[in-house]
Amino acid sequence: MQEILDFIITALFVAFMVFLILGFNYQMRIKAKEKEEKYKQFNKKEKK
Repeated sequence: MQEILDFIITALFVAFMVFLILGFNYQMRIKAKEKEEKYKQFNKKEKK
């Protein structure tokens, strides 16, 4: 019984870590896109 419980806890922990990492990467991609857009707009203003 203890081994099964340990396995379930470990599996949940690993799934939680994967969820956190994927969520973090997703947010970083969104922020990078926003910065890119601002940079493009800034460059357009500079050229005028």
